[in-house]
Amino acid sequence: MTNIVFLALTLTLAAEPAVADTASDSKPAVSEPAADTTKAAVPAPDTRAPETVPTPAPRVAAPVVKPSENDIEVLSEVVDLQQTEDPAAAWYGKGFPERIRILALQTARAVRKGGFDFVIDHRASTPIYNRAGGQPWSDMGNNLLGLDGSIQVGLGLRYGIIEGLDAGIYRAGGSLVDTYELDVRYQALRQEEVGLDLAGRVGATWFAQRNAEDSSGFYGQLLATRLIANRLLLSVGALYHSNSTNATKYNQDKKYSFGAAAGAELRLAAPVSVDAEVVSCVAGYCSKNPAFSAGLKYFTSRHTFALVCGNTQYITADGYLTNTDTPWKNLVIGFNITREY
Repeated sequence: MTNIVFLALTLTLAAEPAVADTASDSKPAVSEPAADTTKAAVPAPDTRAPETVPTPAPRVAAPVVKPSENDIEVLSEVVDLQQTEDPAAAWYGKGFPERIRILALQTARAVRKGGFDFVIDHRASTPIYNRAGGQPWSDMGNNLLGLDGSIQVGLGLRYGIIEGLDAGIYRAGGSLVDTYELDVRYQALRQEEVGLDLAGRVGATWFAQRNAEDSSGFYGQLLATRLIANRLLLSVGALYHSNSTNATKYNQDKKYSFGAAAGAELRLAAPVSVDAEVVSCVAGYCSKNPAFSAGLKYFTSRHTFALVCGNTQYITADGYLTNTDTPWKNLVIGFNITREY
């Protein structure tokens, strides 16, 4: 009987794990959550010996890109709004015509290379105010300050062949003489380099005088010019003509003339200057009064306009240096217009 009881107890204990497993299997299955693929996998710890673990490579900093020179702000080029530029600094700069003449007197400055300079000259022959007349004030109004009388008109063109060398052609016509001029001018020295402009000018003239044979001659000029303080332009020269002419010297008279010249231009403001020049004959054929002219000149971009008053009607090389028989009190009026290209 006892053996039967032990046998039943043994079978009962042996059957309990199976029942437990059956019970666990009979429970509803719980689904495992899906793996999160957005999280990085955690690396397993490195169990290797320290000496076998490779040393990580040092991180190299990215190269610094240097900005281009165009993007770099240069302090010397930054405009100081509180500092104003001297407006007089450009009075004889590139914005205005080259200083190649005073009024009728040439300077030692040549036309720039490849450039042209066109000029129109005008001189009256009747005095503005003639005291010798019976009614000088009435005559001054009737002849329009002398402009109704015979006039001398000049047309000229100069061309810059190379730097420092130019050539010109000029024609002046009036009631007494028609004159044609052809010349070249070479500027040997520049003020920017040696402090003085120095030039030589040589040419030939051919002129026709009423009731006389045509004539011709050669001439030469030595010119020196200096600009002082960018305000005052001074020019001096020596002039020679082998066969000069004026109102009282006819073509049959082949005598030469030699003279000295001086001119000045004082810049009062950027667009305005006062000009004066005088030519005095000292040898050869000379009339009694030196030729004198003065005027007010107005400057624009590449243009000049000058209102001139003087005692001579002659504006060409053959007649300008012979002096004049007109007294200084009988002044005539005229003008100059230049255009630089």
